Parts: sequence; structure tokens; C-alpha cells
Amino acid sequence: MKEEGEYGLYGYRWVVLAAFMFVAAVTQLMWLNYAPITSQTQELMGVSEFKVVLLATMFPLVYIPVSIPAGFLIDRRGFRFAVLLGALLTTAFSFLRLFADNYALVLTGMIGISVGQPLVLNSITKMVSTWFPTRESALANGLGSLSLFLGMIVALALTPPLLKAFGEKDIASLRWVVLIYSLVSLAGLVLFALLGRARPPKPPERTESEALGEEVSINLAGLRSLFTLRNFRLLCVIIFIGNGSFVGLMQLIEKILKPKGIESSTAGNIGAVMVLAGVVGCVVLPSISDRLMRRKPFLLLAAGAAAPALFLIGALRNAAAIFVVGGLLGFFLLSALPVLLAFSEEVTGAALTGTATSMLLLLGNAGGVVVTLAMEAIKGATGGPEGSFFWAMVFLSLAFLAALLVAFRLREEGTPGKAVPPTP
Repeated sequence: MKEEGEYGLYGYRWVVLAAFMFVAAVTQLMWLNYAPITSQTQELMGVSEFKVVLLATMFPLVYIPVSIPAGFLIDRRGFRFAVLLGALLTTAFSFLRLFADNYALVLTGMIGISVGQPLVLNSITKMVSTWFPTRESALANGLGSLSLFLGMIVALALTPPLLKAFGEKDIASLRWVVLIYSLVSLAGLVLFALLGRARPPKPPERTESEALGEEVSINLAGLRSLFTLRNFRLLCVIIFIGNGSFVGLMQLIEKILKPKGIESSTAGNIGAVMVLAGVVGCVVLPSISDRLMRRKPFLLLAAGAAAPALFLIGALRNAAAIFVVGGLLGFFLLSALPVLLAFSEEVTGAALTGTATSMLLLLGNAGGVVVTLAMEAIKGATGGPEGSFFWAMVFLSLAFLAALLVAFRLREEGTPGKAVPPTP
């Protein structure tokens, strides 16, 4: 047990968080690079719509096998090593996509970037538990999550006009977009290498019963121990539905709104508004959660708001109304991610937080693959000649009702149960 004088709280923690946020935002910029310009990319590269959609789908697909090894690496080597490796992979493989007229090389580039993504994103709770006290956990996780949404906003809102500014009609315009985003990724790598310190001189005050630090032995037995925790199992179900639905919605947003007569640029802006509202939510709701030291009510609120909002997005045809509903959906749904991660961190303890986050994000991305394929299948069966996604959106709405029921079963206690890490 540490004495009070052995704890420290340093202003530099915000610098480390900001450097991490830059790199994390870049990973999301890469993920949705082609999503808002699916039709133009299809025409410029001379490939099918499926091949363009596959470029973004590689991210949740690759996340599944890479996430758990990434978590082990994070808990063994620390978040700085993992983030630097992830940023290096992101930058190197992003430049490979400059061969825009060669689909195989572009796909290889996206796969390489996808390998780097979990090394960065799964590090968030490890970085927070290393630099921030428990009373700031949800806020710090919220700001880290906010950066993901900022990257999405840039991809959704900036990519279409950027492509248009470079001509839009030939492959060189796509190369310019990729070059700009690759240089941004390089800047993030250099920034984190200079500013992302591995740990403070003294650790922050944490309330977890076992704060064993980054030197604890992590293996498959530790992973199995996580699933002895009832709350953790329930959080796995919630993130599978919640993150999976969000990934499906973001990847298919142009196709969802096109049958309503909404242009791709407007669809991108609707997605950007949704994510921008989530950015606001990630600042407001996690800070309230920290103040109250409650997590469950905010997860219930997110699932309860998402169910009707998704139904309305499927039913409405007016772009202005969809802007409003999408904003409300983003505010409540996206702000639930940092709260869920903080809940997980408190349930599992600091020693296993990297592995726990890796499992949660693995399931969230697996949900993205399943939900995207399910939405496409439902559209194919019920969409008719215009390719309507109405019944696919009803499916998402029902899924969130199921998530709401699962969230009701969460138990919030003063001293949550902890998974005990295995000894070497």
C-alpha cells in the first residue's frame, strides 16, 4: 500500500494526453478516408463498390486477430512503446496508398494501417491509469475518445471537398488527398515521439485494490480471469452492439441516405454532425459521471436514446430532420464509450486494463463487421429497387433495446470486484 506522499499529480499529463489524441485521431482519419467518397473512389480506381467498402471494413476485420496481442504488448511494454509502433505502421503504410491506381497496394496499405490501429487505441486506458488519478478517469478517457471522433469528423467533412479541390476527375486528385493525410500521420508520429513520456516520476492516486503497474506478467490466464467478472461480461455484450452499430452506420452512411435523395456531400456532413455532437458529449457526460462516480446510468441513457434515434434515421427522408436526430444520437451514444472504458478499468484494475480494453475493442470491431454485413443482407432482402436501409435501421434499433436490457443488469458497487492477475 502506498503512502500519500508516494503519489504525484503532474500538469504534464495533459501534454501526454494531447499527443496521444493526435495519433489516435489520425487512425480514424485513415479508417474513413474513402468512406465519404465511395462513389468517386470506385470510378477513379475502376473497381467495384464492394472493393471500396472493403478498404474501410479491413479495420474492424484486422482488429479482431490483432487486438489481444496488442493488449498483451501494451501491458508488458507500456503504452508509449505500443503507440509509437502503431503510429509508425500507420505512417509507413499510408504512404504506400499513393499507388492509387493499384488496388492491391492500396488494400495492403489499409491492412498495414489496420494493424497499427489497435496498438494505439487499446493504449488509452493504460495511458490514463499511468498518468491520471481515478477521479479523472472518465474525463481523460472521454478526451481520448473525443480525438477518435475528431478524426472521423475530418475524414467525413473534409475529404469530399478536398478531393473536389484537386480536380476529382482523375486519379491524381486521390493521390493528393492520401499524401496530405500521410503527412499528417508523420507529424503525429514525430509529436508523440517527442512528447509522449512513458510514466510520471510518481504514480497518480488510484482506488483500484491492485495497482500492480506495468511490470505484471500478462498471459492467457489473465485474459480468462477477466471473464470471471460479471460486469465485464455484460460490458462485452454492450460494446459489441453499441460500437458495432456505430461502425456499421459510419461505413454505410452514404448508402443509407442515398435512397432518400441525399447527396454524398450532405451525407458526409450528417455523419460529421453526428460525430461532432459526440465530441461535445464526450466532454460533458463523462465529467458528470466522474463527479457523481456513477457509470451505469449513462450507459442506460445511451442505449435508451439510440433505439428511437436509429429508427427515426431509417424512417425520415428530410435531411434537416436527420441532421437533428443524428446530432442527438451522436451526443448520447458516442459519449458512452469513455464511460464504458472507465467502468471496465475500475472493474478489472490497472494491471489488466490494457488487456481488458483490447478485448472490449476487439468485440466492438467484431460487432462492426457483423452489423455491417447484417445491414447489407437485410437491405438486399428488403430494400427493393432503390436499396432502402429502413429495415436494417429497425434491426439496429431493436439491437439497442437488447443492449438496454443488458445494461440494466450491471452492478455498480462502491468497491468493484477485481480480476487477480496471474503470477509468472
